[in-house]
This record gives sequence, C-alpha cells and structure tokens, in this order.
Amino acid sequence: MKLKIAVSALLIAGLAFAACAQGFTRGTTQVTINGKTVSIDYGRPALKGRDMLGRATAGTVWRLGSNRVTEITSTGDLDLAGTSLKAGKYSLWARKTEAGWMLAFHPDTGINGAPAKTEGFLAQIPLKESAADSSIEVLTITLSNDGGKAQIKIEWGTAVLTGSLGVK
Repeated sequence: MKLKIAVSALLIAGLAFAACAQGFTRGTTQVTINGKTVSIDYGRPALKGRDMLGRATAGTVWRLGSNRVTEITSTGDLDLAGTSLKAGKYSLWARKTEAGWMLAFHPDTGINGAPAKTEGFLAQIPLKESAADSSIEVLTITLSNDGGKAQIKIEWGTAVLTGSLGVK
C-alpha cells in the first residue's frame, strides 16, 4: 500500500513538473471589496516572440489565458457596466471589437481549450488599452481595490487592459 502511494505521488509530481516545464502554469489573483471576495484563476501563456494582443482583429474572442478557461468567482453580486450578475463562478473571455477590447462573462465554466465562446455572454465591460512600460513575457492578471470597485488589470506583451467591476 505504501509503495502504491509513493509511486502515485511520484507520478503526480512528475506530471506537474512536466506541465510547468512546458509553460502550462496557472495564476490566481484575489481582492476583497465590501467584505466580498472576487478571485480569478487563469492560465499564464508566454509570448515566445509573438504579439498576441497586437495582432488580434475585430471579432477575435480569446479565452483569456491558456489551456483551461479563465474563471472568475465572486461571493458578492457584480455590477458590470449596469448589468447585475449574481454571486458565483463564470468564465471570462476577451472580445476584440471595432471600439476596442471587452471583457465578457459566460455561465459555462470548466472549459478546456478551443473553441472559443462567441455567444451566450451574460454581461461585458469595456477594457481600456494602454501601453506597458516594458514588454511582459507571461500573461499576468491582477485584481485590486479601486475606491470600492474591483479593478482588473491584464498585462501581456506591450499591452495593458484595465476595467472595473462593481461588487455588491
């Protein structure tokens, strides 16, 4: 029995190491607003010489990360540009429109890989795009408290996308 446990532990550790070595890492970020917690779990792809956000055209829908879809969980209801979303878990998608980037919330979670969702979004918020001071090799998403609202900041390459979520 102990041998089976040891072999299983080594196998799991080996798979985790192999995944990390291939760049399949996950990241998390969390903020507390008005006593409610908002957290995001996301894949952290590397640029590897690409300009992913820069080459996106209007109509592009991205699962906002790599491998398993990015998911947001909130213990409080969210106010998304005037649309109320109940506390819970949602998948996040970045949509490039003629006007710029939008952060879209979808009820389906646990999605791996492609294809991207193109419909069925419950709400979306605009993301302001600005230039980073220096190129960010690995996708980084952070949440912070911005005057009682959750600010999301998405950094990758030379682009920084920011938006605001109300938390009730």
